Amino acid sequence: MKHYQYDTTSFIMTVLLPVLVMAGLFIWGIYLLLSGEQPAFAQLLVYGSAILLFFSIIGIHTPSWIKLDDEKIVVHAFFVTHTFYWKDLSFVQLRVYDKVGKLYIRLGTNKIVGGRYWVSSDIEEYEGLFENLKEKSFVERKVSSVKR
Repeated sequence: MKHYQYDTTSFIMTVLLPVLVMAGLFIWGIYLLLSGEQPAFAQLLVYGSAILLFFSIIGIHTPSWIKLDDEKIVVHAFFVTHTFYWKDLSFVQLRVYDKVGKLYIRLGTNKIVGGRYWVSSDIEEYEGLFENLKEKSFVERKVSSVKR
């Protein structure tokens, strides 16, 4: 099983810092709500940051490490691990965003949370990860049969 992860500095900047900023905005929104100042803005902060935190932590929006082999892919961050078996996926889709140095991985499952991940090019052996995922990627093609 091949293991890909960030070095400490990249992990802090790519994975941990955005979550800490969202948590800070959430706490600030709660403070504004309790103090009665700017209630509309406070509600926006609380609801918006809560949704973003949920998908960043539970949905592992940005994983801290990825393991993959011929049988499965394992994605992990913040004590949450998602495991996907290649045979159970309806599609594996990759999008490369060179200008921002990120790779978007979308794994076709029936899960509401999980299956959509952003990987920064700062991850160790990024090119190897990309090539391994490219070998595994496929898009489901449904062909409708027409009866005459």
